[in-house]
Amino acid sequence: MKVSVTGDVPETAELTPLEREVLKAALASAGTGLVSLSEQLDLLEVASRTYSGVGFLTRLRLPPDAPLLQGALASLPAVYAAHPDLSSPAEFLLEIKDGRLHCIEAFCFDGLWPRDEQGFRLRIAE
Repeated sequence: MKVSVTGDVPETAELTPLEREVLKAALASAGTGLVSLSEQLDLLEVASRTYSGVGFLTRLRLPPDAPLLQGALASLPAVYAAHPDLSSPAEFLLEIKDGRLHCIEAFCFDGLWPRDEQGFRLRIAE
């Protein structure tokens, strides 16, 4: 998927393939006990998505009756991704708020966010 890399971008209410892949990878690496977060994945909508030039912030929305995570978990393991246009990996942080997947923050450490997100290859933080 090609993206605009600056400013607020009007989008559909759906996750991009990259966002969905990042969420699945982070949930898989977090271990058992997060069934409610996995169930949220199919219910997620995009509330907003803002590109900064070096990454993006996607705020997520869930229906009020979505299953909630019980406990104090505030984030999932970071996900890193290599891209041919970046000299160092990009990082993806996932925040949980009030038992709900809340946002995905993505950024690169060197250069500008690639326009073609299909080039990303994910790996989980160790």
